[in-house]
Amino acid sequence: MKLKNLEAYRAVMSTGSTQAAAALLGISQSAISRRISQLEEELGLELFYRDGVRLVPSRANKMAEPLVADVLERLHTLREAAQHIRLGQHASAMLRIAVPPGISRRIMPAIIADFLKECPDIRLEVLHGTYDVIQRMLEEKQAEIAFLRLPYASTILTRSDVIETKSVCVMQRGHRLSELSVIRPSDLKGEPLVLLGWRRAPRHDLDLVFSAHGIAPTIRIEAHSVASACGFSAQGIGISIVNALLVQDCTDLEIDIRPFEPAVPHQFAFVYTDQPRLPPIGLEFIRHATAALKKLSATALPRRNGHSF
Repeated sequence: MKLKNLEAYRAVMSTGSTQAAAALLGISQSAISRRISQLEEELGLELFYRDGVRLVPSRANKMAEPLVADVLERLHTLREAAQHIRLGQHASAMLRIAVPPGISRRIMPAIIADFLKECPDIRLEVLHGTYDVIQRMLEEKQAEIAFLRLPYASTILTRSDVIETKSVCVMQRGHRLSELSVIRPSDLKGEPLVLLGWRRAPRHDLDLVFSAHGIAPTIRIEAHSVASACGFSAQGIGISIVNALLVQDCTDLEIDIRPFEPAVPHQFAFVYTDQPRLPPIGLEFIRHATAALKKLSATALPRRNGHSF
C-alpha cells in the first residue's frame, strides 16, 4: 500500500475537495483523483461516490478514516524516530503524557518547565482528556504516561507513588462563609452547591458525608471538572467542594478556599504500561512530577487575606 495514496486520501478528507487537497499537497487535481482510485483498488472498498467532479464519502469511508489517520500518525512517529537515530539523537525521542484539563493551565506547565531545565533535549507531547479517555490513550499506546485518579479499573498498568490531597470548599470571594476557618456539612445546609457529577467517585464520597450528617444538599449545578466548578463558584452560583490539588490551577479566579471537614481524601498517580518498557527519561519525568505534585499538595493550604490558616 502506497503512502502517497493514504496522504492523498487524508488531504481530501481534511480539506473537503480534490481541488483543495491538490493545492495542499502541491500536485494536480487529477493526481489526487488517481491516488484515491488506487487506494480504493488496494483496499477493495469504495471510499467515495462520484457526483460529477465531487467526491462524496461513502459509509465505508466513516470506518476507514480513523484507521488511515492512525496509520499516518504511526508512520510519522516512525520517520521522526528514524531521523533521531540517524543523527545520534535517539535520547531526544518524544515522550507523550496524558493529563486532565484540570492541571493543564498552570500546574503541569510549571512542572514541565522545571523538568526541561534539567532535560533540555527531551521533546514532549501533552494530551488532554477525561480520566476514562486518558486511561484509554495509555492502553491504546497513544501515550506513554497518564495522570489518573485512583483507583482505576485495569490490571495491566503500573503506577507511581500515590499523590494524596483532601477536599476544600470554593466560594465567591467575600462570601459570608469565608469568615469560617473550616467548613462542615452543617454549614452548607440550604446553601446552593456546585458539585461534580454524580457518576464520579468523589461525588459518591460527598453524598455519604452529607447523608451521615443528615443533610440534604441543595445542588444548583452538577459540573464535570474542577475548573468549571470553581468558575461557577467564582460567579456566586454556589459553593463547590473539590480537591485541594487541582484547585491550585484556579487560584487566579475571584474565589475563597476553605478546608472541608470531615476530610474527604483524593488519590492520584502517574501511570504507565510495562509493555513496551517505559524509557528511563519517562521514569525520570514521573519521579520529577510526582515529587512536585506531592509538594504542591502538602502546601496547598487555603488562604485568608493573604495568610495561611
